[in-house]
Amino acid sequence: MSKARAVFFDIDHTLFSHTLHDVPASAYTALEKLKENGSQIALCTSRAVEELINLPQKLRDMLDGIVCAQGGVIIDHGQIIAAKIIDEGDAERVIDYCRRNELVIRYSGVHGENSHDQHYTQEISDLFYFLYKMRPGQTLWKHQPLVNIIFYTKDAVHVEAIRALLEHSHLMVMHFANEVTAADANKASGMLELAAHWGFDAAQTVAFGDGYNDVEMIRRAGLGVAMGNGCDEAKQAADYVADDVDRDGIYKTCLHFGLIEEENHAEN
Repeated sequence: MSKARAVFFDIDHTLFSHTLHDVPASAYTALEKLKENGSQIALCTSRAVEELINLPQKLRDMLDGIVCAQGGVIIDHGQIIAAKIIDEGDAERVIDYCRRNELVIRYSGVHGENSHDQHYTQEISDLFYFLYKMRPGQTLWKHQPLVNIIFYTKDAVHVEAIRALLEHSHLMVMHFANEVTAADANKASGMLELAAHWGFDAAQTVAFGDGYNDVEMIRRAGLGVAMGNGCDEAKQAADYVADDVDRDGIYKTCLHFGLIEEENHAEN
């Protein structure tokens, strides 16, 4: 693949290093060169819009698109082109279960607004701040349309009970932060929908990811790349396993596949 028309990046532990609390310098170089070559650059993330506000402005200025809320919202140059709404009955059953069982949830609306519902822990609030440099508010859900619900538990009994409540929605299980989206919303579907909006097919896409919710995106991209620091499932789905995010994995992979040319002074 000598030219990628649309390149999609998961954020956390893929493009964004939580060691540096920024995008590595070499990855910025790769993004700049991809854009010089005519590629469209997009994030593909579970973060809601409000969870993106403290990303570095340098990164935000480079973006052509965003697939956020795990495919729940698709944005082209600042404009929402699609929102995948969770079935209201499913949302009500999930939130009611979490309230009764004192599970912390974070829900997100169409325009990126997000909040914890009834239950709240300092541990999870601190985790949000570590990852996103923001903390969700705490407001009871009042049946407004939702695009993403995350409920926090490692208890398989709770996870399977919530799965059984879903009639029209998708559940992504990730050990602790488990995501509910509309049935047709996930990172892979969002990637392909935004690429199609730009006039590109799957073969013209590249996807970088590291986590469980990146597996299908990696698998369905024209070139699917798992980070070296990623989970085994992502690596098994990938066409190529990059080096770690903190070891110039993005930059080295773009060089390897001829997506960019050598930069003599790239640094981490």
